[in-house]
Amino acid sequence: MGEDLTSCQKCMKYLLFVLNIVFFLCGVAMLGTGIWILVDYASFTTVLDHPLIKSGVYLLIGIGGVVAIISFLGCFGALKESKCLLVLYALIMLLMVIGELAAAGCIFYFGYSNVEQTLLKAANDTFVKYGEAGEDAITQSWDTIQEVGECCGILGVDDFQYTKFTDDKFPDSCCVRLNIQDTEYLNTTACHLEIDGYYHNVGCLDKLKSFVTGNVGIAAGIAIGIAVIQIIGIVGGCILCRAG
Repeated sequence: MGEDLTSCQKCMKYLLFVLNIVFFLCGVAMLGTGIWILVDYASFTTVLDHPLIKSGVYLLIGIGGVVAIISFLGCFGALKESKCLLVLYALIMLLMVIGELAAAGCIFYFGYSNVEQTLLKAANDTFVKYGEAGEDAITQSWDTIQEVGECCGILGVDDFQYTKFTDDKFPDSCCVRLNIQDTEYLNTTACHLEIDGYYHNVGCLDKLKSFVTGNVGIAAGIAIGIAVIQIIGIVGGCILCRAG
């Protein structure tokens, strides 16, 4: 097959090889982004125990892994000029492009249309378990979000009346800390007296919304970017196939 290649087709052969290197890096980026969300934002994914959110993160990891693997198929097929491998590569890429564009559409719909209502329900489902026996992970996750996000409850400090927490009106994690890295609170007595400047009097819903919409943009942007590059790869694969 290689002997019959024109100059344009030879150029496409090496372009396809380079594109698959880019595919591999993009796949690793998707894989890394998904793992980063699970590891660095474990508290958010625990609190937002919603199937759409968690499925989206695992889908990102899965697609990233598949893209990285398929990129090797494309590289090998281009270098060996194997028509069979290139056809298989183009078909798989086409299916992935359709899936990625559909996923990106779903992500944008979830992230920017009914995000507040969905988050409110997802957050409420875990928040009511705060302070409940055997739900330490949820309690600790909400504490982390309230400390890092400098907020309290879902909509405000009064939300804890709907939980099992009975030590006070709200937990110490709603109190202002000396600084973001410090575990010591400014003044817990003044905090629980609800003196301004010593407690967080805003809910965490907006913080959770910012977290989700921010990562929605990253995930959808990566998916669309990879889909565009993959379309170029599909065209390149088809050109090489026709040379056979």
